[in-house]
Formats: sequence, structure tokens, C-alpha cells
Amino acid sequence: MKATPPADSLDALYKGYHGWLLSWLRRRLDCPHNAADTAQDTFIRLLGAGAYVTPREPRAFLATVARRLLVDRSRRHKLEQAYRDELARHAEFMEQVPSAEQVMAAVQALEHIARALENMSPRMRQVFVLRHLDGLSHAQIAEQLNVSTKTVQNDLVQALLQCHAAGGVL
Repeated sequence: MKATPPADSLDALYKGYHGWLLSWLRRRLDCPHNAADTAQDTFIRLLGAGAYVTPREPRAFLATVARRLLVDRSRRHKLEQAYRDELARHAEFMEQVPSAEQVMAAVQALEHIARALENMSPRMRQVFVLRHLDGLSHAQIAEQLNVSTKTVQNDLVQALLQCHAAGGVL
């Protein structure tokens, strides 16, 4: 049986498993360039994650990180496509079509807000959506959810703090 390469440092993990990860990604992705980018992004994510802890199962660990990156990319692509579709629907009513930089900034802000929404409690998320997307007043939200207006206010403050912490701007 072939000995597994060491993974006691990020450098050793990269040297011992980058080739395996690249092969694993090539089998799952249509484009070898996307596979190479995702393999590199996996290690970049690990570099930015803080203190390195030796994984018990390096391949499973790398596959999990890579899968999460692929999910993030897919989510980002869907969000970007939805934004572009909305822009196209409203383009005839706009005086000026947003630049590529403005579109990218808007998509990044939407990503941050989406990430913050995922981390909110269900009621807090619902309060946020009812206020900012449906335009309901605090009193209307309180009545609909059968909570006090103070609870609605507290949930909105916490939701906005989470959006701000995630990098979204409201």
C-alpha cells in the first residue's frame, strides 16, 4: 500500500496533495483551467484561514474546501445572472446602463447581504425581508409576526449589524 504524503504544514499539504486535488477537480469540472483555478483557490482559502491544523484526512479535507468554493462560485454566478437579467429587463427605462465595475460592486454587495441572511435566525431574516424588500413598517411586521415592535426593532438592528459585518452596505 502506498504511503500517504505528510500534511503537517500547509507547505507539506500543498506539495503532497495539490496534484491529487487538481486531478480530483478535473474529473468533476468541464474545464481544466477552472480545475486549476479552484485548486489554487483552495490553498489560498487555507492560507487566509488562520492557524493551520493538520487534517486527519487530507484528501477529504481538501475536497470539502474545494466543494465549498464550487458552491460559492455557483451561488455567485446565479446571483450575478439574476442581477444581469433584472438589469436587462429595466435597461430601456434607465438613462445610463451601469458599467462593468458598477455591476461587479452591486453583485459583491448582494453576495455579502446573502451571506449575512444565511447566518440570521429565521425570524430575523423574515423581519429584514419584510422591511427592506416588502417595505412594511415596524408595526405591520410586528402585527404579521405576532411580536412587539421593540422585537422588530431589535431584529432589524441585529440584521443590519450582520450585514455590515459581512461587508454588505445598506
